[in-house]
Amino acid sequence: MPAPDLNHLLARNLPPWLLRFAGVPGNASFARAEREAGDTLARVAAVCARTLGVTPTPPQLTAAAALRAGYGVEMHTGEGKTLAGALAAACHAFEGRRVHVLTANDYLARRDAAWMGPLFAELGITVSSIGQRSGTQDRRRAYTAQVLYASVSEVGYDVLRDGIAWTDAERVHPHFDVAIVDEADAVMIDEAVSPLVLAGDSAARPQDFAREVAVVQTLLPGEDYEVDEQGSTAVLTERGVARVERALGIANLFDGAGDSGESLSRVNVALMAMAIATRDVDYVVQDGAVRLVSASRGRIARGQRWPDGLHAAVEAKEGIPASLPGVILDSVTIQELLGRYRSLAGMSGTLLAVAEDLAEFYRLRSGSVERDVPSVRVDEPAALFRTREAKHQAIAEEVVLRGATGQPVLIGTQSVEESEALAQLLAERGVDARVLNARNDEAEADVVAAAGDLGAVTISTQISGRGTDIRLGGAAEERREEVLAAGGLRVIAAGYYPSRRLDAQLRGRAGRRGDPGSTRVFASLEDELVRLNAPDFLLARLARRSRRAGEAARADRDLGEIVRASQLIAEALRLAQHRTTWGYSLAISKQRAKVLRHRAEILGSDRALREVGEEDPPLRELLETRAGRPAAEQACRDTALWCLDEAWSEHLGLLSELRDGIHLRALGGEQPVEAFHSEALRAFDGFFAQLYARVAAELAALDPTDLAAAAAAVVRRPSSTWTYMIVDNPLGSNADRAARGLKRVLRGSRLV
Repeated sequence: MPAPDLNHLLARNLPPWLLRFAGVPGNASFARAEREAGDTLARVAAVCARTLGVTPTPPQLTAAAALRAGYGVEMHTGEGKTLAGALAAACHAFEGRRVHVLTANDYLARRDAAWMGPLFAELGITVSSIGQRSGTQDRRRAYTAQVLYASVSEVGYDVLRDGIAWTDAERVHPHFDVAIVDEADAVMIDEAVSPLVLAGDSAARPQDFAREVAVVQTLLPGEDYEVDEQGSTAVLTERGVARVERALGIANLFDGAGDSGESLSRVNVALMAMAIATRDVDYVVQDGAVRLVSASRGRIARGQRWPDGLHAAVEAKEGIPASLPGVILDSVTIQELLGRYRSLAGMSGTLLAVAEDLAEFYRLRSGSVERDVPSVRVDEPAALFRTREAKHQAIAEEVVLRGATGQPVLIGTQSVEESEALAQLLAERGVDARVLNARNDEAEADVVAAAGDLGAVTISTQISGRGTDIRLGGAAEERREEVLAAGGLRVIAAGYYPSRRLDAQLRGRAGRRGDPGSTRVFASLEDELVRLNAPDFLLARLARRSRRAGEAARADRDLGEIVRASQLIAEALRLAQHRTTWGYSLAISKQRAKVLRHRAEILGSDRALREVGEEDPPLRELLETRAGRPAAEQACRDTALWCLDEAWSEHLGLLSELRDGIHLRALGGEQPVEAFHSEALRAFDGFFAQLYARVAAELAALDPTDLAAAAAAVVRRPSSTWTYMIVDNPLGSNADRAARGLKRVLRGSRLV
């Protein structure tokens, strides 16, 4: 099906004043309001040229008009999404709307707010940004601005923190009016069902897996344990079980009578940490801590931890002191968060590939904006190999060949480990490559900006969302003519990604705004995408043809078919998981909304005292008589907030355990999602009645003559909180999938 043309969509669906600026023929007669609205975009464009020294191009004006009207917009790399988003945000601000421009990371939020600041200042529009290091008061002030730049996760974490606040001074009050989402396909689709989690410290001591990890380190793969084809689960063999039992002094590892199965659970966690979680792929060790790597971004995932003891086991594996455990206080998916906005729009260089998904999950229509300058990039046929080693050797030869002409080369990889392996291989051939991965992602702007310089060789894990343009001839383009003569930027993909969109994002780095450039993919049967998703019948056919004389050409065609099929399967799995996970999340979302509304009433009124009075009238009378009404209200409020937060945390734990096993209902002919909804409703029934029975019981045990001090001694708030993201996606890393599998054997721990 041909790609939707945004001009055509605009002509059918936008009012005349927008059509005028989109370059689409429209109605010649304009109402006064339409003229004023159109004049807004014209005024913003004029101020842009004066303050930023940049005159918006027709594609940027088209994109700004579409974003303002609530569309998803595909703009090719280098066409100026940042400026288009700012133009749309300014138009919204002139109408009295509050706008959040949601970016991929903190760096882009700071950069874009500062970059577009002169434009907004000249227009009299207040602008701000927030990041991980922003304090409560800074955040509160930032949310009062007409335009806010922030990563979507930071806004989500502010929502979660506001949800456990005990005073209004602790809240920052995010305002959900208009959202313009940058890198919309990654945020709204790839990360949409990944829960943002708020955790608090618990009374439990840190888990120490040093003993179990030491034992597991002596085991041999293939003899003492086996790893499944997906690379997500490791299982002890009979020989491995015997060795573990001898080392730990346990008669029967599977006899849980003595320790309720704790030994088996701890060994399983240690085995996963050793066999599945791979250093420099799933995580890096930096500043004396285990830091996880975002599979979709290629960056360190700040504040992210694996749940259920796996993080502590990896720390033991690396000889790092165990972190404090915690309990989950609340969580929210990015899709649920984006659903709070009154108006939603998004932009990306590869949006049309998920246009149907955006319509299904967000009711967001999407279209494309034509390039300002036609592309002359050359995308060469893929080079396919049987082994990873052969692929790497071919890439190295290609880089040496291009380097001899001075042509800059950008190599896109999918892991820290592969990026560093290629860098080492190139170093052996005398090529000094700059590496951008999770080890040094703080230097990304400088590394990416220099990737187009004469003779530059750059290796990057996941180039999408990096946000910095690659300019030919260096950041200042002083050697641009030499690079043009050498053929422009050469992009090499070290394998296909689990999504064709990510392939397109990497290719889009070459041939920016009509520049020359070329791309090629180097893939092998040993790439993770193929190993995890290749159909068995295609692999078997390839093996047969490889053994037959005269069928080499057909076998080579099979290689391409296997790789293409693997990618299609990965994309189908992602979409199926999105639908399923969102189905599960809907029930929790509705219950969370009820709990938060009730909590807000407790925080801002005497609701808690009234509920206690209905639950136990004599108790209320006693409290008011002996302590006075103000003290009674305060004690009831604090106790109710504490009990509510604990009850909701316990309910989330119950639903998590329920979901882990709900798929088994399919064996009985039930639909797992429908069964989950029914069970979730049943578990939530009577939630508030049970809450106030618990509150009344706690208050009844207090000394009414000194109620404030007694309540303060009993009520326990987390002394610290932290945030992280759980990847709820079959296309996450092996360690992500292992962490989810461990939940089934560690349900009692409730540890982050």
